[in-house]
Amino acid sequence: MANRYTRSEKGKWVAGSATPVRRAPIRIPPSNNAELIEDNKLTLLGRVTNPFVQKPKWVLDWL
Repeated sequence: MANRYTRSEKGKWVAGSATPVRRAPIRIPPSNNAELIEDNKLTLLGRVTNPFVQKPKWVLDWL
């Protein structure tokens, strides 16, 4: 049983030696979201996540 095939003969993938270049993290500028939160507090997501308006368990039971 001397006939052994190499990885390339079998068609198996061989990992390359080069590692991908890692990109720098994205910088997000600081912003004041208070006005956006106030404007959207009664949207569906605002109602679900605001426990004073809607109990999330009731919404999940309804879905």
